[in-house]
Amino acid sequence: MTAGKADAGNDMNDMALGTTVVVFDCFGTIITERRPMPGPDDFTRAVAEVLVLDRNPAAEVVKEVFTTLYTALVDKSALQPATRGVLDTALRNRGVARPAEDLDRALWRALGCEDDERYELCAPAADAMRRTAEAGHTVRLLSNCYLPGDLMRRLLTDLEVPAVYDRAHFTADGGPKKPDVRAFELITAGPFGRRIMVGDSDDNDLTPARSLGWDVVPVDPGRPDFGELFTLLFRDAQEIRSVQRNTR
Repeated sequence: MTAGKADAGNDMNDMALGTTVVVFDCFGTIITERRPMPGPDDFTRAVAEVLVLDRNPAAEVVKEVFTTLYTALVDKSALQPATRGVLDTALRNRGVARPAEDLDRALWRALGCEDDERYELCAPAADAMRRTAEAGHTVRLLSNCYLPGDLMRRLLTDLEVPAVYDRAHFTADGGPKKPDVRAFELITAGPFGRRIMVGDSDDNDLTPARSLGWDVVPVDPGRPDFGELFTLLFRDAQEIRSVQRNTR
């Protein structure tokens, strides 16, 4: 799917507006987490129930998964391993094999996605995404997460996140993670003249984006306000139109 483009009719205006890409963080920005992330005991229970394992083997699997993911997490330059692959390896190390769809069901439950009260769409963020796309800018998503990409898209769909983004980088599929600048460069590949990061974490979202020369829009999850984003986007549009009028 491609982000909305400005209507044809003024080629210079379309080209100028289309050179901006706006990258939205997911958790804490688009998605509000109403409950804490499930801990090892919840994860162990889900793995044992969904994958039909005894408690002790399930606990060993979860310990290996958490250790592997945490080791990558604390090393900011380390690539994040794919969650599904880490779970599959931990199971096979104990002589257990399960199909991918069962692994996904276990991860979906273990990460709280069956709890209808855990996640909630941030309505102001959804509005900001729509308005950004309607103005002709490109919308993309960048998320440090443990849900594989297809499950992340399912969660976004369930929460009715606007389908106006044309690309997403979900770190649970493996690869660079925030605050590694490689993650930011990967998600903004393309002929963009301007890049804007919208997120709630100074360390993970805003500081690395600033280091690359991007504009940034900080988000307070408790009081989400996207006025600064609209100022950046629509101020530029007004300036472009002013220049066009004065050069005719």
